Amino acid sequence: MSITDLLSQLRGRPLIRDTITTTGWSVIGRSAGFLIPFFLAAWFGVSGATDAFFFVYGIVLFLSGMFAPVLEGIIVPFIAEGRARGEDVGRFVGKVLGISGLGLIIIAGLFALLIKPILSVITRFDDPTLDLIRVLFIEITPLIILLVWSGILSGTLNSYKKFAFPAVSPAPRAIICLIIILLFKGRIGVHAIAAGYIGGEIIRLLILLFVLRHSKLLKLRLSLRLDPRLKQFIRTASYQTAGIVAVGITPIINKTMASWLGEGSVSVLYYAERLYMIPVTLLTAGLMVTILSHWSGRYYESGPERLRGDVRKAVKAVTWISLLITVLFFIFHSPIVRLAFGRGDFPQSDLPEVGWIWMGFLPGIVPYLVGIIYFQAHLTLKNTRILMQCGIYRSLLNIGLNLILMRIWGTIGIAISTSLISVFFLWFLRRKLIFPTEK
Repeated sequence: MSITDLLSQLRGRPLIRDTITTTGWSVIGRSAGFLIPFFLAAWFGVSGATDAFFFVYGIVLFLSGMFAPVLEGIIVPFIAEGRARGEDVGRFVGKVLGISGLGLIIIAGLFALLIKPILSVITRFDDPTLDLIRVLFIEITPLIILLVWSGILSGTLNSYKKFAFPAVSPAPRAIICLIIILLFKGRIGVHAIAAGYIGGEIIRLLILLFVLRHSKLLKLRLSLRLDPRLKQFIRTASYQTAGIVAVGITPIINKTMASWLGEGSVSVLYYAERLYMIPVTLLTAGLMVTILSHWSGRYYESGPERLRGDVRKAVKAVTWISLLITVLFFIFHSPIVRLAFGRGDFPQSDLPEVGWIWMGFLPGIVPYLVGIIYFQAHLTLKNTRILMQCGIYRSLLNIGLNLILMRIWGTIGIAISTSLISVFFLWFLRRKLIFPTEK
């Protein structure tokens, strides 16, 4: 088959075409970001200060993760509906930005007030580390709003099938982040990491705003006014938000319980988790963005049988691809860990532990990625109650498994617990996916 024939076939299959191109842009966009943990390991090593930052960063990702992926996904069908009705999409997006920003300021303020007294009870950090955690959280709080706003703008561009710009935007963010950390790490230590992440996300947000304005897709107008349509949007997103909260709290639970195992445990768990997230992020970045957009259109045009077939094909493809990647990582896990962390200030004695923790995460790749396919199918069908239930059950199971397995294998047990939870994630969502008999 010639290249011309291949391109001709891809033009006739927009989902595959968009998935391939978006995945390619995502690889470019996220590759620089994947390097950040390796630079942090070389520049800062493993210490109480890194434990504090990675713990705080986990909270930031949790808070932003409560809203950013939900708003990025839910906003797509709402914009599509608004365009079909001839409504002012720019005003709607501006209201989502305004209300979400105000809400996040209130939530972040409450966390800043309560973080030290709560952590003094549930963690085993000493007082200086708890003070550092509070200071770092206050410093990095703007990142929460920036991440959510970037997610909203990315979802807006995706709704217009402008997949490339949101996919590639993390690249300049990561580059700016690393430059800031490099310039200031000698002067302000781990505080430079917070400054780097904030500076990088500001650049990403400005890029998305520029693309949105330059493309003349809509006229963005920031607003704090609630109207019936925005209330409907919030109500639709609320169940999924609750589910995301329950799912997103898993890394915080893991880091909290890792703090019980001694200084450095949070850091080595974070570094191993980053290695696990690289293939997961690369495989989901392109596919999941395009799937939601295309599946939603197909479902409302062709009915549930078309969606059923789409899910079956996606599950088969993702299963084989993720299984191959998992096997390769198991085979080459030792040289990969040495290549990633075997330099700079990272203690060489901690390399074997990072490798074993990573191997504990690896069995969860296949069930997690296949579960994400079913997650998107539920989202297409607006089964947000099911997603909420799944998240709650996952969190409760996570705590129980961690308590059992960390007593046996320490930090490695936390990674194994995460893999087992991924199996539950897949089983629950597959079992609950019921296609309607008619559209």
